Amino acid sequence: MKKIGLRKLSAVAAVALSASVLSVAPAQANTTIKIITPNYTDAMPAYYADLNARFMAANPTIKVEHTNLSWDDILVKGRTLVATDSTPDILNLNTFSDYAAAGLLYKATDIFDAKTMADFVPAFIDNSKYNGVAYAVPDLASARMFFYNKQLLYTSGVTKVPTTWAEVTAAAKKIKKKYPRVYPIGLPLGSEEAQAEFAIWTGGNNGRYFDDKAKKWVINSKENLETMNYLTSLVKAGLTQPSPASTNRTDAFKLFSQGRIAMINASVFFPSTLKDYKSKVDYGVAPFPHSPKGKPITLGVQDYFMAFKKPGNEAAVKAWLNFLFQPTNYAGFLRAAGGFIPATKSASSAVDSSLLPFIEQLPNAIFYPGDLAAWPKVSGSIQTQIGTGVIKDPKGVLDKIQKVAVEAGVK
Repeated sequence: MKKIGLRKLSAVAAVALSASVLSVAPAQANTTIKIITPNYTDAMPAYYADLNARFMAANPTIKVEHTNLSWDDILVKGRTLVATDSTPDILNLNTFSDYAAAGLLYKATDIFDAKTMADFVPAFIDNSKYNGVAYAVPDLASARMFFYNKQLLYTSGVTKVPTTWAEVTAAAKKIKKKYPRVYPIGLPLGSEEAQAEFAIWTGGNNGRYFDDKAKKWVINSKENLETMNYLTSLVKAGLTQPSPASTNRTDAFKLFSQGRIAMINASVFFPSTLKDYKSKVDYGVAPFPHSPKGKPITLGVQDYFMAFKKPGNEAAVKAWLNFLFQPTNYAGFLRAAGGFIPATKSASSAVDSSLLPFIEQLPNAIFYPGDLAAWPKVSGSIQTQIGTGVIKDPKGVLDKIQKVAVEAGVK
């Protein structure tokens, strides 16, 4: 989950967790482990420098070589590691199933004991499984909600926050009439995160990318086509920003922060983004609107820690990962990452109050089919192509992506 710029450090879980001292089984002498992680914020390198210094002091037989990369760099590097046979010992990334399918990863139960495994939020650990087995663990998570500009909404004559597509359209028309220079709905379908934007809209219409029961891709389903046609109607009516297919999430967020977009899908860290932009927008959050046959849903998105099987490294990777998830160390991780939902139940009990609306929506969460090794390839196709469906041939675009998914397989 990519974040933008420096985040104000969140108070998530920090004050409620007591300090503890690490006690781990010693690794083999002179073990070196290589770790690659993304920079959620500019605070991550300092956090890891401190963490690793304390870890190596407590484990003098283990040397840590740690590389922090930008999200743009890690998404490229992380997905080419298998092909180049240069996998690290530990990787923090937003996909894992292709590595699990290749037999490269330790099982999570090889790394963590039963008590620690039980502390992970069930929905997140279930989403860390490949063929029913957890080969990764969640580090943190995000959920989506409907953000709206209170001033633009209510001064346009809208009396309540939209809960259905029809109400979204009606509200958007009122906003456009009152504020012609404002874009009523932000619809970022650019390649940065188009797969998320479409997933939450179609999720509220009972649409999905993959049918878990039938074990097949359903990207060109009736529900997804209905969603595409609805989004197309918004674009044609001039109720969105121009050129949704080339508008990235970052672009739309800036427009909302400037008061130029009235309603938008955004994630749990969006309030931090607005602070970074020094936005004066008075915003509200609500469950995401749905179609007449759908229901409110949120899109659950998570990232993973995974350990690669290498001769002689098991004790060392086990020691480091357990050190990371110690309560005080994990609280520091959450503070440095800023504004995400904790992956553990113990940390979730002490979250900042701003996260509570998102956590309350987790029972309604849908997830990407991240347990499929084919998902990275399919996701890439969705990211680069789905946006064109709102400007030309919605069915043809969905059919094209469906073909890519079918060829990629269902394992």
